[in-house]
Amino acid sequence: MKKAIDGLILIMLCIFLFTGCQQEQIIHTEEIANASKIECTHYINGISSTKTIENTDTINQIANWLNELMLIEISFAENETPSDTEGGESYSFHVYESEQQNDIDFSYIMNSNENCYIHYNNKWYTVTNPNTPVFINDINTENQYH
Repeated sequence: MKKAIDGLILIMLCIFLFTGCQQEQIIHTEEIANASKIECTHYINGISSTKTIENTDTINQIANWLNELMLIEISFAENETPSDTEGGESYSFHVYESEQQNDIDFSYIMNSNENCYIHYNNKWYTVTNPNTPVFINDINTENQYH
C-alpha cells in the first residue's frame, strides 16, 4: 500500500513539474497557422518588399518559426524602440484570419544577428534565440519598391 501511495505521489509530482515549466504562449501561433493569408513586408536600407502568402505550407512555416522563438517581454523609454536603430532590418506581418474576426499584426526587428525583437499586441519582446526564417528568402526577390 505504501509503495502504491509513493508511486502516486511521484506521478503527481512529475505532472506538476512538466505542466508548471511550460512557457506561457505569448504569440497565438494556432491563429496564425489558420490564417487565410499573410502579407509580409521586408524593410532594409530604405527599400521595402512586400509579398502576400496564401500557401498553407508557408503559413504553417511562419507559425512554426514563431512558436520556436524564445521571447522575454521588455520595456523601452518613451519614444525609444528597437526599430529606431540605424542599419537595422525588419519584417512586418499582417495576418488575415480565415474567420474574418480580428487580423493580427506583428513585427520582427533585426538590429544585428544577436539583437532581435518582436513587437506583438502592443508589447515588445527580446528574442533570446534569434532565427531568420527561411520563408523570408522568397520575399526579398519580389515586388521591390521604394
